[in-house]
Amino acid sequence: MNVNPCCRGRVPRLAGAAVSPHGRQRGVVLFVALIAMVVLGLAAAAMIRSADTSGVIAGNLAFKEATTHAADTGVERAFNALQGLATADVDVANQYFRLMQPVDADGIPTSIVWANVPCYDSSGGLVAINCADASTYRVQYVIDRLCATAPAPTDPVTLLTSRCIAGQPFSTAGQTGNDRDSHTPSGNYGVPPVTGALPPTIHYRVTVRVQGPRNTSSIVQATIELPYI
Repeated sequence: MNVNPCCRGRVPRLAGAAVSPHGRQRGVVLFVALIAMVVLGLAAAAMIRSADTSGVIAGNLAFKEATTHAADTGVERAFNALQGLATADVDVANQYFRLMQPVDADGIPTSIVWANVPCYDSSGGLVAINCADASTYRVQYVIDRLCATAPAPTDPVTLLTSRCIAGQPFSTAGQTGNDRDSHTPSGNYGVPPVTGALPPTIHYRVTVRVQGPRNTSSIVQATIELPYI
């Protein structure tokens, strides 16, 4: 019997024979494995992105909090400058308004042009700094006297309170070192109490803006009450 050499050692496949189920399973496993790898890759990328975003948010919050804390130096600057500004009783561009200014929905005076307000550092330096230096904390302040009409030093308390947000004179009682002493007409801390009647008080609004790194910014307001002299 003659045997065809091309088929020696091989079992001929019959036409129409079914494919082994093991072969189909190997193809499905490969497909599932590829899908699993894609899912794991996306999950890893999302985790890395989430971690990076959390770090950025935490850093921004820290810078934001630092700008709020630095606003204290602006209030202190305003307090130190207020004695002279109030005594002169004239508007000073980009620093002091004799009359109460209109405000926006957030209570910020709309007449403030921050681009024209000097910037100072947060350490109490006396020299103005560059407002465009985004690597530092830049402190700005503006004061407006809370008066609808300009008062006069001779105004009695009843008239003064109709023109300004004002208060009764500080008590003449007290001893050296009391809070009352810091508001005597001399304007100095720790001076002995003066005798006689003290002048009524007027309220001043201080608006402080602090800009910091990463475009962070905070606006803080404070009210200072001083005798009107």
